[in-house]
Amino acid sequence: MTEYTVVGSRVRLARNIADVRFPSRATREDAEYVARYVVAAGKRVTEGTFYRMSSLDKSERSYLVERHLVSPALASSPFGAAYISKDKHLSVMIMEEDHVRAQSFFPKLALQECFDAVKEYDIALRSKVRPAYDKQLGYLTACPTNVGTGMRASVMMFLPALSILHKIDELEDELKRANLTIRGSLGEGSKGEGYCYQVSNGVSLGVSEETILNRVTSAANRIVEIESKMLAAYYEREKLRVEDSVYRAVAILGAARTLSQKELEAYMVYLKMGVMLGLIPPTKIDPDELLLMCKPYGIVQLTHCGNTPAERDVARAELIRKIMTKEV
Repeated sequence: MTEYTVVGSRVRLARNIADVRFPSRATREDAEYVARYVVAAGKRVTEGTFYRMSSLDKSERSYLVERHLVSPALASSPFGAAYISKDKHLSVMIMEEDHVRAQSFFPKLALQECFDAVKEYDIALRSKVRPAYDKQLGYLTACPTNVGTGMRASVMMFLPALSILHKIDELEDELKRANLTIRGSLGEGSKGEGYCYQVSNGVSLGVSEETILNRVTSAANRIVEIESKMLAAYYEREKLRVEDSVYRAVAILGAARTLSQKELEAYMVYLKMGVMLGLIPPTKIDPDELLLMCKPYGIVQLTHCGNTPAERDVARAELIRKIMTKEV
């Protein structure tokens, strides 16, 4: 039942270079200096590509944002750049809120793997530049909440039962007591689109990296248990409604000739619920990866369709239809 509860994991380290102005006050020369050493450190640990945001067109920047490889703030920054590994597990954002925001991504619950990858990069960076660091406070960052380890460990979670039963606020209160936070799928200020939420550490100061990893991992495992029990109880109580929604979603996804991104996200909720409840078999392609592939700029790159909403909707429906008719 917990097949899709944990979508993926991410660990991010915020770093600044000593004696260089923070991005909000930086000059182009500062940005070039930072980028030179950030990329050199990246090449030392993994094969990757350097992207300068100002050199990319809107569709290329939007594609990177859709894949969560860069933030919207970085994509619109005049000095923004990124070094992204070939396997897409490591993305180092340059001149966003901090000089460096190195982040690593892995599917499912894999915070230790994320941390190992991003720590390797951090060691390579510190071999080339001196970080902005205070003996009492730790790493110095643009936002006070990141001061200390500069680390944010988060897991993306699919929580349909907690959402439908309006229990997210209660979960938020419980997490706060453990110095953890829950946010929408796009981070601070966003909503739980598709019943997806980020659970992460709330503080970085006065706690070790190991403690942060353990707290978030323990919280994720606990939430998986809660969600599983609530979903089973909800299904027991609303069996006909749930089954109708699941099988309608399967039928529509397997037959639709036009499909908007919003429609796909709504139907995918029930497809994932159907797998979690054992009503339908798992698809060979992970539904969350499929959702990323089918976002507006992703579907254009994947299918080479036209870039109007109508053309994207037709291409999206055709791709989903082929996958669904083969697998479900």
